Amino acid sequence: MSTTNGNGLQGFKALYPRLLHFGVTYGDLERICAQPQDWDTWSRSLAEQADQYERAGDDAWRKGRKVSAMQWWRRATDYFHYAQIRMVAMADKRELQGRSRRNFVKLAALLNPPAARLEVPFGSSLLPGYFRMACPGAPCTILIGGLDSAKEVELHYFAEGFLARGHSVFFFDGPGQGELCGRLPMMTNFEGAVSTVIDYLLDHVEIDGQRLGLFGVSFGGYLACRAAASDGRIKACVSLGGFFDAQIFARLSPLATAIFKRTFGLNERQDLCGIAPQISLQPLRGCMDRPLLILHGRDDHLVDEGQVAALSEWACGPKRIWIMDDAEHVCTNRFSECLPEMGDWMSEQLAVPMSPSVGMAEGWQTYEQEIH
Repeated sequence: MSTTNGNGLQGFKALYPRLLHFGVTYGDLERICAQPQDWDTWSRSLAEQADQYERAGDDAWRKGRKVSAMQWWRRATDYFHYAQIRMVAMADKRELQGRSRRNFVKLAALLNPPAARLEVPFGSSLLPGYFRMACPGAPCTILIGGLDSAKEVELHYFAEGFLARGHSVFFFDGPGQGELCGRLPMMTNFEGAVSTVIDYLLDHVEIDGQRLGLFGVSFGGYLACRAAASDGRIKACVSLGGFFDAQIFARLSPLATAIFKRTFGLNERQDLCGIAPQISLQPLRGCMDRPLLILHGRDDHLVDEGQVAALSEWACGPKRIWIMDDAEHVCTNRFSECLPEMGDWMSEQLAVPMSPSVGMAEGWQTYEQEIH
């Protein structure tokens, strides 16, 4: 497929693998892209398809067709999310985001295991998320999304990989993310939110508090590294497409810059330079002494290999650096290879509780690996 697809959809080729992996069908994409259009009309076409799937799900549910209802609502959740991802008008984005979340609510209790909504008290706010229990007392992996991720879509699919390996999972919206965007701005010390989430999970659900893992994608990969370095209860961390500091700001597209500003509660006229000094892992140097997996695509347009090298040098504990040739940002086009390995790596790190009397490096080996 060409970059423009013959109709002005600049950058569509890079988005295609992501859409296919996270629930949009090839046939629907081909049909929607067959007519000349721009991003706005493409988004509306995808939203119209999402609306058809939602109505099909509602109709199936009324007829007692539970499995079909789940399948239609799953598609509607994904399609509404991706319909808004390139939209600029905030009113339209919020409407579609809301419809995506509402379809996931219909779906959540029907999943196996069910996705139980939890709202974690955080100051005067609540951090919304979903907990899925593999079994009582299982290890738990907490997932953090990127700038344009949704807990109901990307994090849901990532969580499935951990669930399949016997982990309970919790995926949530922190300050500035998802449901809280525009209501509670992102904090540069996001690790405080993660520690609060861990406190809540330990008090309210049945998990093994000695086997907690953390996963983050893109900006969430940076946030996961911050949180893991700050909270010793996290035993292992995966950063998929994460970075070390704000030098990536120079590589942001206008759309990504606008999303970053909105996430941090800045207006259009404000510059990211004001928060740039605080977007860095440097103050936490020497603190990340537990296993860290860094996954990076060599063709990443946003995070260069200098950022990966800085992140690797910053981590002082056991680490694995996996750089994939011909892989784009967050390795979307090579998920079939890296996601199973990522799930297995986390399972191995959380297989046996660590004893406080054993040195953190004992039994571990620091190494780097590049995939060609």
